Amino acid sequence: MTLALQFAMAGEAAPFLARGAFHPLPPDGRYGFQFHEGHVGGHKVVVAVAGAHRRFNVDSIGTIPASLLTHTVLERFKPTRLINAGTAGGFESRGGQVGDVYLGGEVAVFHDRRIPLPGGFEAMGRGHFPLDCDHALAAKLGLKVGIVSTGDSLDCTPEDLRRLTELEASVKEMEAAGIAWVCEHHGLPLVLVKSITDIVDHPASTQSQFLENYGLAVRRLAEVLVQVVAHYSERAP
Repeated sequence: MTLALQFAMAGEAAPFLARGAFHPLPPDGRYGFQFHEGHVGGHKVVVAVAGAHRRFNVDSIGTIPASLLTHTVLERFKPTRLINAGTAGGFESRGGQVGDVYLGGEVAVFHDRRIPLPGGFEAMGRGHFPLDCDHALAAKLGLKVGIVSTGDSLDCTPEDLRRLTELEASVKEMEAAGIAWVCEHHGLPLVLVKSITDIVDHPASTQSQFLENYGLAVRRLAEVLVQVVAHYSERAP
């Protein structure tokens, strides 16, 4: 059984990698993806990070690199389960607070793909991709459970907020639904673990909240991931 973890940002992965014994594997030269293999808590795991964009020299965030990285991980390592971990926005109106860690609910959705055409285009735009959501695990670790919604922008427009409310999303981020799109095609179980850096329905800007709370969120994420890895390493895929 091979368990894989996928991160968008190096800073999200670093605290988790520091908690185990990992060594780097050859990177993907086309896209700059980074891979590590090793153990945390005695459990073997592969860690994939989207890496830095070679021209802009910043983390390759968003659905395009996330989807490509997922495809690469699935082809190269043949994992039996994928855990996508990262930071995200939460909602005060749905009980979210900075530092909360969420387990993604039964589906991942898009809030910014609006395709008002006949047939199944509108439904395809929203996605509703299936996830592996273990409520017993969430209860054991004290995690919140909620719908994770994906868009390719850090901010939130009024139309995005309307869609997020309509979708009953508890978490807003930039990769999960793209990853879930790939996993659904491969029939691979996908687990989402998201740590809250900012409150979307708060008057302070997303950018200022993210920068202020990022360190706290990634530390909380690493603490939880060690336990999540142990849980899934000790059960059948």
